[in-house]
Amino acid sequence: MTKRNTKKILRTYGFWILASLRDECREFLEATTLKELIASPGNVRSVALFRDQEDGTVEVVILALWDSMESVMAFHGKQDLRNPRIDPTVQAKLFDREPYVRQYAMSDPDALALIPPNWR
Repeated sequence: MTKRNTKKILRTYGFWILASLRDECREFLEATTLKELIASPGNVRSVALFRDQEDGTVEVVILALWDSMESVMAFHGKQDLRNPRIDPTVQAKLFDREPYVRQYAMSDPDALALIPPNWR
């Protein structure tokens, strides 16, 4: 019997948009992507962060905390985990910078304790 990997995984998805699309992007993410992530088994918490670059663009980072790498893989299926999946209708609205995905194994086995209870 193999031991299940119980390290929490923090997965980040980043991309840039024009500042004029910030509200539209937030509403879209809340209605679709974040709902899908939050409803997925093994997802502990997901949130979108917006950072004004002061050049007319906004960096958007989606943080998704997972209970294990197995849960990440179950959510993404056969998709390459190094590349973000982007809805083709949204792709045209992304600013001309390469979207990215990063995954971090969290060293603290009790990482969930770092998240406020009302966020879970």
